[in-house]
Amino acid sequence: MCFWYYFLGILGIIVILIIFFGYPRKKNARTPNIEGLDDPEVAKAFERMTNFFPFKLLRRKIISQLKKFDPQGILVDLGCGSGNLIVQIAEKLPPLNLIGLDISSEILEFAQKRAIAKKVEQKIEFKVGDAEQMPFEDGSIDFLVSTLSLHHWLNPLNVFQEIFRVLKKDGTFLIFDFRRDSRKFFYGLFTFATKIVVPKPLRKVNEPLGSLRSSYTLDEILQFCSQISFQDIIIKPFLAWIFISGKKK
Repeated sequence: MCFWYYFLGILGIIVILIIFFGYPRKKNARTPNIEGLDDPEVAKAFERMTNFFPFKLLRRKIISQLKKFDPQGILVDLGCGSGNLIVQIAEKLPPLNLIGLDISSEILEFAQKRAIAKKVEQKIEFKVGDAEQMPFEDGSIDFLVSTLSLHHWLNPLNVFQEIFRVLKKDGTFLIFDFRRDSRKFFYGLFTFATKIVVPKPLRKVNEPLGSLRSSYTLDEILQFCSQISFQDIIIKPFLAWIFISGKKK
């Protein structure tokens, strides 16, 4: 009997691996999508979704990657949203001076409330600002992190240039986002989540499937990075997401 348990367990793992890795990658054209976080109902629904278990796992992975860089000084969370990540950074990396930047004042209200609830509001400054025109002086930021924002940037090259501008010499950036050239299996999962799982206001703006469809492929990201004078560019592609890091010399 034990043999069959082991056999079925191994068979199940093989089936899962086939599903994950056997499905071809999508090659569809990019479809820009705007979440509409300036709508209070969408902002509230987005805040609820960021507390779902998969997003908690992703934040753990991002924090783990961030710790490898041992960031010091001033850290900006570009597109900080409702503040889940930057609040955790304040808790786990306390020496940092933190700034949360987002274009939506509505979503920043949730971020401020979260910081107060976690008693780290004195460690974080929240600012409203555009990724293409960040309210920082040249060479004033030590580290910049951005999660699930790249696919919203209408002109990614302009944002990468702006990141280069605000970073100090030897300043580093770390970007995490979906990748549009994910396997079809993940498109199925995102379609199910969009139609069935997420709150109604997000379904109306086609999230989270819209974010996946509006994200960039590995080749597109390589092209952006090649046009900016960053050093030590490292791109780590995964199943449905990607990490990008680089340093200003």
